[in-house]
Amino acid sequence: MNIVGSFFTFAVLAGHQASSFTSRPMLVHSSLASLLPRTTRNAPLFGDGNDMDRADIIYPNDVKHPWEWQRAAPKTSLKKDLQQENPAPSWLINIIELAHWVSFPIGFKIAAYLFTNASAIAAAGNWGGSPIQVFLLMLSLFNMVFGGGMATFMHIYEEWVIAPFKNLLVLPSNPTAEQVDAIRTKNYNNAWLRAVAYQMLIMFESLGMSFFTMGAFGVKAWTKVLVGGTVLISLLGPKEPRFKFYRTVDGVKRPVLPVSLSLLVVLGVNVVFQLLASIKIFYPVFKTGWPFGNTLFLGKIPAALGALVASILPTALQGVGGALEGYIAESSFKQWHHLGTFMILLAGFLFLGSAYSQMVAIGPVPTAVLPSVLTWIDRL
Repeated sequence: MNIVGSFFTFAVLAGHQASSFTSRPMLVHSSLASLLPRTTRNAPLFGDGNDMDRADIIYPNDVKHPWEWQRAAPKTSLKKDLQQENPAPSWLINIIELAHWVSFPIGFKIAAYLFTNASAIAAAGNWGGSPIQVFLLMLSLFNMVFGGGMATFMHIYEEWVIAPFKNLLVLPSNPTAEQVDAIRTKNYNNAWLRAVAYQMLIMFESLGMSFFTMGAFGVKAWTKVLVGGTVLISLLGPKEPRFKFYRTVDGVKRPVLPVSLSLLVVLGVNVVFQLLASIKIFYPVFKTGWPFGNTLFLGKIPAALGALVASILPTALQGVGGALEGYIAESSFKQWHHLGTFMILLAGFLFLGSAYSQMVAIGPVPTAVLPSVLTWIDRL
């Protein structure tokens, strides 16, 4: 009986405290409350009285049951800050999204081609390939495709519209109405999300290139150092100092490539080694098969020069396309620039698949003359 009485007393007291708590509205910061509509100033920021804790609201939220091709209105900053008229028509944004998604099956198709033709590719040319080296080439592709997914994630958040960025990390404790408006998705893109996406993108692209280099030259001490160093610096390297580089557009300095200097060094080193690795794998094949029956145009180019250019073309196109997207498209914020630069990157993937198919078509090459620097690296 005493237990029942004690429980009843506890329940009454708890109910009294709960009613006392819920009867008092959660305090709202006065500066932020002044920005809210009068009817919601006394409502709690989170909970039943406000939608800010809802996870089922999507962007754009002004279209009922939107399909993927139904686009939000263009970011207001495109007109307000850049004076762009009709800056992001829906049909153009749909093409941009489609181009990005197409890169995934292309990358997987090339990886499948490597898998089904592993023996032929290992024996082609005279690069000394083995099954494990072909596997590393596949692993390189998977990392690069996954890295591209980081940028795709950012673009989905942005509704595939590139626009000026604002960093919510520097929002003051007493923001003005204009500052609060600047961090709304419909007005500006998120600068901090951009920095995180770039960091992840470059990390996986660098790792993919390091695996490509290991695949080309084999599993050796120095290639292990390259792969291991890429992983360690990407994950544990200092996030500061940051790379501060700007492009002036219409008299305004706009930051580009917002990544740490340590990661940028990793990227640069891997780009150099991937170019050398591309020459080692593809040069003998391209030199042997040159001019591939196209005597009208390619026949006028010396075989050594043509093979050299063709060997580095896939890497060059992917690198140039990605760099131009970050440098030009994400500073001018013109959607046509975004599409054009990504198509350059996509062409790099297509040329890479073509290079592997040429290896299978031509097969083993008895001898090949490679640049002396490659033969020296190969002996390490």
